Amino acid sequence: MKHKRPIRQQLVAWLVAPLVVLALLAGCAAPAPQVSAPAGTEAPAVEVAFEMEMSPEAIAYYTPGRFDGQEMNVVANASHFTTDNSRMAMESLRERFEELTGAKVNYVPLPENEMYDKVRLELSTNSGKYCMMETGAGGAKDYGLSGFLIPLPIPPDVDDFYEGDVQQYSIGGELYGMPKIADTNLLFWRTDLFEEAGLDPAKPPQTYDEFREYAILLTRDVNGKHPGEEGFDPNNIDVFGSAFKGTAGLASTWEWYNYLYAFGGDLLDENYQPTLNTPEAVASLAWVVDNFREHNIYPQDTPTYDYTEFHTLFIQGRVAMAVNWPYMWALAQDPNQSQVVGKVMVGRKPGEVTHGGNIGGWSWNIFQMCQTPDLAIAFAKWMGSPDASLTYARAGIGNPVRKSVSALMAEQDPVLYAAIGENLADGRGVKWLDTGPSWMEIEKAQYQAIQQALIGEKDPQTALDEANQAAIDILTKNKFYEELLPALQGQ
Repeated sequence: MKHKRPIRQQLVAWLVAPLVVLALLAGCAAPAPQVSAPAGTEAPAVEVAFEMEMSPEAIAYYTPGRFDGQEMNVVANASHFTTDNSRMAMESLRERFEELTGAKVNYVPLPENEMYDKVRLELSTNSGKYCMMETGAGGAKDYGLSGFLIPLPIPPDVDDFYEGDVQQYSIGGELYGMPKIADTNLLFWRTDLFEEAGLDPAKPPQTYDEFREYAILLTRDVNGKHPGEEGFDPNNIDVFGSAFKGTAGLASTWEWYNYLYAFGGDLLDENYQPTLNTPEAVASLAWVVDNFREHNIYPQDTPTYDYTEFHTLFIQGRVAMAVNWPYMWALAQDPNQSQVVGKVMVGRKPGEVTHGGNIGGWSWNIFQMCQTPDLAIAFAKWMGSPDASLTYARAGIGNPVRKSVSALMAEQDPVLYAAIGENLADGRGVKWLDTGPSWMEIEKAQYQAIQQALIGEKDPQTALDEANQAAIDILTKNKFYEELLPALQGQ
């Protein structure tokens, strides 16, 4: 009889095998990393797996048991299957898990604009059709606060995840979403335009006041004039110092959060009372509005700008600086569509009162209606492992949610991944996500306020006063304080 190796040995072998092959092809094997400890202490035991160090406790946590004959359906974001690399990555992780466990895992890829409604319909009838789902930044708290999710055991290497990601998937100290990928905004700037303006391309602005000063120098009309100079024509601008996603939608609010946090503002205080109209919040919106209406560093049609309009103008070479998600880096480097290849750098966003910006991301969630919860928990752990995180990163699925993987990827692309790591380190979640079903209603009130201020219909203070009151009314109507807040506070 042919005996199988223990599962733990199979796992380590699978993880190490690609590294061994690469070493053989290179004609030599890399030495194992040395772990040293201070005198009088014992070095922690580690195992090297696929270029990653993992403790025995972590290996045990991520190693699944046997689930022979069990089967489950897992809803996945269809966009994570759109390229050959991403599809192969997702399938390879599933296939390896199935071989280790004897279980059958069925992916159900759905478009993001359909997946939440379809899943909620199944949840409302407790159909048991789906066991798991990957959700965006707000999913774990939305479904968790609604009572649809099972909490996950805390990983022994939880400190390897970026803190903001763990927080945005946690409720009352329990983890309801296994972090899959992270997202954060970066500062993009044109090195060639910096040089033309007499700015050092290696020294981007460190504060948002400085950002505006740079943007004014970088904005020029068709005659080479800058804002504030005699003869400057705001109706015929060739290059804009910056841009803002001003559409009445999430693109607007999720860019503004970067400025809100940097100016010292927040969305909710320690008692979960809305704080949209504090002096810090008003100052951050006034900064955006003045950039547009007074300083002319944004395009005139800014109130219509969503992501597509924003990044298109940037890769066409008409925007000098921008705050956006990392996806724009790949667009800027693509010679088939970009006019700024080799002319862009990315780095840490400026600060003002403090540094920091909002984060996004995706996590794996397990439903209460699942008929095979132990299998689902094992798969969620597997898909959150260091190996899985590295697999996602190498396949171009989002950004690493682990510090160790960010550091490893930075060796391959130091510019992009160093910037991602810097910005994730002080990233913060969007607190509206804590309000469960209320968050989209509040977002709507908020992005309407931003647009009203942009077009001059209301001043920033009035717009945010009204948005703040709307947030209070929405939370009261939805009984947030009576029904959801106790769960958030672990009561």
